[in-house]
Amino acid sequence: MRVRTYQSEEPALTKIGIVLMVSAGLALSASCRSRESASRANSAASSSGSSKTSVKVRPLTDRKFERTPERLARGRYLVNGIGECFACHGPFDLNAPGWPPVPGKEGSGFDFGSLGTPGGVAANLTPDRETGTGNWTDDMLARAIREGVRHDGHLIDPTIMPYEFYHSMSDEDLASIIVYLRSIPPIRNALPAPKTSDDIVAPYAIPIYVPVPPADQSTPVKRGAYLVQLGACQWCHTLRDENRQSLPGLEFGGGDLITGLPEQASSANLTPDPSGISYYDEAQFLRTMHTGKVGARKISPNMPWWFFGQMNDNDLKAMFSYLATVKPVQHRVDNSEPVAYCRICKRKHHGGALN
Repeated sequence: MRVRTYQSEEPALTKIGIVLMVSAGLALSASCRSRESASRANSAASSSGSSKTSVKVRPLTDRKFERTPERLARGRYLVNGIGECFACHGPFDLNAPGWPPVPGKEGSGFDFGSLGTPGGVAANLTPDRETGTGNWTDDMLARAIREGVRHDGHLIDPTIMPYEFYHSMSDEDLASIIVYLRSIPPIRNALPAPKTSDDIVAPYAIPIYVPVPPADQSTPVKRGAYLVQLGACQWCHTLRDENRQSLPGLEFGGGDLITGLPEQASSANLTPDPSGISYYDEAQFLRTMHTGKVGARKISPNMPWWFFGQMNDNDLKAMFSYLATVKPVQHRVDNSEPVAYCRICKRKHHGGALN
């Protein structure tokens, strides 16, 4: 679960993550540390104002998810790994490699106004009854995570919370995440209300009325595809237009210039093109996710590699297997180079002049 703001100037329950790499091909991740508040410099909305979106909100139900040891364990793994929920929903240690959560404050929420993003607020996900989710029903959490609707019925800004990628999350994984969030210690942490525009463009706030079965994970590639989706890798690594549609031909091609955090960086090209990560092998991918380095080069902590590094190697290998199958995109992004206009994506990013 996360929160961010980048190439489109456009917060709420979730994830987290800003997936970027420090240099040209250093980039592999699945979710940008979207800290409910980074600012996209290449505003996708720069071409025209966003139009008001009318979205049908699903009425809440009284469903409850049974608390089981299996769900608790699975939820812990998802939230602290591929979901990187606490990358946004709590303070992070800027002095530690990968900006891990501040111990003892995981899930307590965060006001990104402190980093210069007024109105960017990641909710307190702990079961505190006054300032957290203690009075939320299970279906309030479920609807927020997968359908982009806050507990009070208002839409969540999709540039802050990547719920569009959680839409295909299986019911069982959703239940596991909620069971785990119910188990963490309540933390009293009052936060300002998030500010969401009435003109929010939220094409993926889609009600879910039918069961979502487990994804087909019969092969490493299929399993990796599901994990990359949960990790919201495309949220940072695929550029969007003002209507939040992917720019054709640039899927996973990187180039999203993220500012508004202590470190500015552009998301890397994750495709197997020579301008992407064709030089990665499985072992390098695992080392990068576990250490935040490509050889001697450090990747940007905007990329929540610390959370991905908590995943088991089989899941990381599956993610790499899937990324190796995506269409190669020729698009150079190099965080060691200045920010400049790119003729390919028609945006500005690090190394844009190399194209």
